[in-house]
Amino acid sequence: MIPIGNSIGELYLKPLKNNIKFSVFKDQAIKVGVEMKGVSGIVAAAILLALTIAGGLLLYTYVSRYLVLSTQSGELVIESAYYLTTLKRLEVTVRNIGMTPVNVTKAVVICENGTLCKNSTLSVIIPPGKAQSIPIENISERPQYIIVEFDNERKTEPAAIRVLG
Repeated sequence: MIPIGNSIGELYLKPLKNNIKFSVFKDQAIKVGVEMKGVSGIVAAAILLALTIAGGLLLYTYVSRYLVLSTQSGELVIESAYYLTTLKRLEVTVRNIGMTPVNVTKAVVICENGTLCKNSTLSVIIPPGKAQSIPIENISERPQYIIVEFDNERKTEPAAIRVLG
């Protein structure tokens, strides 16, 4: 090594195989004329920003399509269910909260002991946003829950039945 400079900051000249390196300190060297390999900070930040925007767009598309499809189909909820003991009749009020008409196909009534009280086959069309009362006759045992099936495969959540009389 050949020292160049004063005692405060010396510049050392190190001859190497292919390149000449200069260093301010004895054990540090900077290559002259050789490009660094890797990605610059600005390019890395731009790539991360692009990936974040693309991920956000994918998530937005998925959520918006899910919400549109879920509201376009018909959806049924049980608003009320009353059992009239003197008449042995169950009155169920259901509402279509979806955007298309639904066809109520079956009502399953479950008794207090967990057995099946009644399995009624129905054919009631309920337009979107409308509620309809469905009577179920000849229930001899005391019912506890009702499940309404619609559009052949779909079901409501079990609803508790209030007993009157």
